[in-house]
Amino acid sequence: MENKISISIVTILAILSLVLSVAALRKNNTTDRSQDTLAKIQSTKKMKVCYAVFPPAVIKDSKTGQVSGHDIDALTEMANALGATVDLQETTFGNMSAAIQSGTCDIGTSLFVKIPRASAVAFSIPMFYAGNSALVRKGDTRFNSIADVDKPGVTVAVATGESGDIYASAHFKNATIRRIDVESSDLARFLLEVTSGRADIGLADSVTVGNFAKEHPEATDIFANNTFDNNPNAYPMRLGDTNLQSFINNSLEYMQSSGEWALFLKKYNAHWLQEVRQYEAQ
Repeated sequence: MENKISISIVTILAILSLVLSVAALRKNNTTDRSQDTLAKIQSTKKMKVCYAVFPPAVIKDSKTGQVSGHDIDALTEMANALGATVDLQETTFGNMSAAIQSGTCDIGTSLFVKIPRASAVAFSIPMFYAGNSALVRKGDTRFNSIADVDKPGVTVAVATGESGDIYASAHFKNATIRRIDVESSDLARFLLEVTSGRADIGLADSVTVGNFAKEHPEATDIFANNTFDNNPNAYPMRLGDTNLQSFINNSLEYMQSSGEWALFLKKYNAHWLQEVRQYEAQ
């Protein structure tokens, strides 16, 4: 009799354990589903995009506030394919990774792929490549190469968290780095440190430096024809967000191979470095 009771108790405990395991599995699956950004975008019909102004990838009209650019067009098409619309939220290059990690946005616009950033966010396949350049006051001939910058007595102006800041932090041991907090729509403001004489040289992506030099004849873009630290540019998203990353990558692959990406670039007169692809019938 005692043996039968023991067997019954063991059986009941086994069944109870199985039920609890199934319930836990269902709960985990539900949790994973709720945390899946691609599924969330399809459910809410909204793709939250953090952007930082970076013409012609991301352009903001100073009068109307309207945002455009080839990054925006491509993301809008992807969102439409999911039955969603794009919800744009302005940020800065320095804050974009944190905004993605916190869930403020699902994905960001073009961001230089850097090793420190790769530990904070995941990236799509590269869309284009761009390098950094430097701005000095007109007539300043001290810097023939980027190696000439890292010297005692040289003050380098950078925008906090931007590619110039990341490069200077990693490579300069002797120069003084002056970090300036800037807004997304006024990224070049920190370069006024150079024209005002508060800094000897300013580092940033080549587009920002080039555009500033065109508007300020008292300054010179010294690496306009020889950019340094060339970087892939890609869409950033949360680490582990594999479903969204796969969707973005496959969409970009299609756009690049079909020629649609080239049309986006042509629309905004973009001239980035591109990976050359050739297709041959076998």
